[in-house]
Amino acid sequence: MKKKSKSNISFQQDNTGMLAEIAELYYKDGLTQNQIAARVGVSRPTIVNYVKQAREQGIVDIRINGSAYAGSTLSRELCEKYDLEDVYIARNSAASLVDPQHETSLEAVHKVARLGAMALSDLLVSGDVLGVSWGQTVHFAAEEMPHRQVNNLSVCQLIGSMSSESFETSEASTIRIANRTGGHCSTLHSPAILSSVKLAQQLREEPIVKKQLARFDDLTKAFFSVGNTRNYTMVVASGIASIEEWKMFRKRGAVAVLSGHFLDKDGNVLEGDFSERLMGIHPAQLRNTPVRMLVAGGDDKLDAVKASLAGGYATHLVTDDVLAEQL
Repeated sequence: MKKKSKSNISFQQDNTGMLAEIAELYYKDGLTQNQIAARVGVSRPTIVNYVKQAREQGIVDIRINGSAYAGSTLSRELCEKYDLEDVYIARNSAASLVDPQHETSLEAVHKVARLGAMALSDLLVSGDVLGVSWGQTVHFAAEEMPHRQVNNLSVCQLIGSMSSESFETSEASTIRIANRTGGHCSTLHSPAILSSVKLAQQLREEPIVKKQLARFDDLTKAFFSVGNTRNYTMVVASGIASIEEWKMFRKRGAVAVLSGHFLDKDGNVLEGDFSERLMGIHPAQLRNTPVRMLVAGGDDKLDAVKASLAGGYATHLVTDDVLAEQL
């Protein structure tokens, strides 16, 4: 008996919504069956079967039955509200009805990361210079990145080296995405944060590091996530900040951590000695990148995502339906 793929198993948990989503991509958005297969992560024959099922079940009758798929409407509402180019929404709410904490589980993060990987793969074109950030969601997305050759692609590490017991170093995600896409990989030869402003300034002037940092001005696309400041676990465990620094930024109104920088609720960077010691892309540079894909899910990320959107750091959002509804 042929073993079902992981994608088929997860899709069948929400068959009607999935069929409506496939139908919309095919009939309304005009994507080819091959493009949809690449975006969703299944084979073309599977897409053909899904389109057929959508017609047979009455989801498609020249137009898409809107009641069968709320995600499309929600995506458009979020695009309009936050001035985004596109919003991708992973369905987690059915499971969260059984377990109220499901949306913050690793399974939910994996679903958002998988969708983010597919969305990123779909957007990449020849000649792109892609910047890759760091974090749990980015790590999972890198593992899910499809094997698709993109000609003349450069992939750059956006944050200096750091690590966590939970997952790999910051350069690992950049390297993995470069390998999956056949891109030229450019890592950042520096720790994520240095012990003094003077040392950080000196390292920025080192020829190799200076050249690597200059690549940030050439980015055409950026792939990143955002952390919250509700607890210090990730911020401290990654080596970005000490507990004392985390407490200080919390008192200053920090609700998010973006590329190592703390943001207030309006998306403003809380500048100071700390931010001057960071090695990597500054949020202001990130905002100058033409295409900026933020990947984050779970209601614990609500304040952080809202701050990122308020600051204009994203053009594309990948999230789950629970957080999308809250946004």
